[in-house]
Amino acid sequence: MWLTDVMMVLFAGAMLSLLLDLGKKWYGSFRPVIVGAASILVLAFALIDVMMNWSATLTQTVSIQPTVSELASLYILNKFSIFVLFTVLAIGLAVSFYSLKYLDPSQSAGPFFALMLLLIVSLVGIVTAGDLLELFLFWEGMSVAAYGLVAFNKKVTVSLEAALKYLFLAGTGSLIALFGIAIVYILTGSIQLNQLALVFQSDPRLGALGLIMLVMGFGVEAAIFPLHTWLPDAYSAAPTPVSAVLAGVVTETAVFALIKIISPIFTPMIQLITPALTMSVTQTQPSGVFGVLQFALVIVAVLTMLVGNLGALSQGNIKRMLSYSSIAHVGYMLAALATFSTVGVVAILFHIWNHGLVKSSFFMLTGNKGKALEDSDLGNVKGLFHQNRLTGGMFAFSSLGMLGVPPFGTFWSELLIIQALLATQSLTFYALAVVVVLNIVFSVGYFSKVITSVVRKPSADSASTVSVSWSLTIIPLLLLLLSLLTGFVPWLLLGRLS
Repeated sequence: MWLTDVMMVLFAGAMLSLLLDLGKKWYGSFRPVIVGAASILVLAFALIDVMMNWSATLTQTVSIQPTVSELASLYILNKFSIFVLFTVLAIGLAVSFYSLKYLDPSQSAGPFFALMLLLIVSLVGIVTAGDLLELFLFWEGMSVAAYGLVAFNKKVTVSLEAALKYLFLAGTGSLIALFGIAIVYILTGSIQLNQLALVFQSDPRLGALGLIMLVMGFGVEAAIFPLHTWLPDAYSAAPTPVSAVLAGVVTETAVFALIKIISPIFTPMIQLITPALTMSVTQTQPSGVFGVLQFALVIVAVLTMLVGNLGALSQGNIKRMLSYSSIAHVGYMLAALATFSTVGVVAILFHIWNHGLVKSSFFMLTGNKGKALEDSDLGNVKGLFHQNRLTGGMFAFSSLGMLGVPPFGTFWSELLIIQALLATQSLTFYALAVVVVLNIVFSVGYFSKVITSVVRKPSADSASTVSVSWSLTIIPLLLLLLSLLTGFVPWLLLGRLS
């Protein structure tokens, strides 16, 4: 099966990166290039393989189970999961290209690219997992790789502190999720995702507790309120390529994991993410529990987007501002998820693509200027447009892209989220749509600070010259152009989801 080939090649590439790094005595300063090139070839192969097999999942759901057992691993592929796979591998490939120039010859390129590939192969497992145990194991693999990448700047104390905070919160979340898995297994005798609706049959209250524990446990990586506190520290302290991949795919994949957990419980999403259950099972769900869980998700979505935008508004550090902005966008996606509708799922997945492109590009820009922007202070980009038109313009356009200004692809995905809320014909979701719109408008307050700082003419006494690495500009520029292309022809990707 091609999926297992992709996963094995990615894992083998991680091991190859470590082996190639042992030869640093022979190729010295070329070490990052040689190790990185091997990783890029592996990711390119995986991406091509996914694209070649994409059409097979457009009209059917493919289930793969090596052995027939309640505890056997189950992989599920459909048009939604393969879309997220494409996003993960495309952005992962872009970040790897960027890392070639970013890493210094003195840095350990082998461990860096090995951790990056282990992170991506774990994300592939999370996206395609069809049972809770497999989802949990790949989740832990992703977390361990992310801890190492966040703490990769060993000489920077703040990186270690951020990694420890991340480790503590994510580890606690994993433990909570494990308890939730145990409750599900006790109630259903199965760990498969397509059996989750059965938790409400024998004991609705205990079933609701198990579902809440799963959402809370896996919600740490998704940075939902109040489990978001690790994200600003981790994103701002991590090396720029790590921040780009965390913001571009890891948080979004965690949101997709929440879709995989919640979708089997409620219709009509049940037919879309996992193999269909019978309608008799879904009809046994207590309406009271359903309503409470849905309303709780609405409240969490509102609080998440508010905390994200309020936190971003008070930041003078670009990377922390972008981190809080990611939390706000998770809130938008949770709002669409709360509709439990087909258009809500499509809106989330399309936003995963569009947000990932612009946010990864934005983070990569902070690693430019000869890494002088690593502290990402707004003062460092003051007058940047007048000193370097391309880089300054990219900062401004990235800000516009994050605001969802047409013709960026984020405009269409945010519009789809609002459409999903309005399509419910519910006063609660009408109000939620207004809250989403107000939060999007509210984000103008902090992204306008970036634009204003970039285009403002530098004062005469600030004679600092800008040193821009063109090789660090190419990848974020391509991602921005891809976002613009998505905005001009959104149906090219939306057609794969509808």
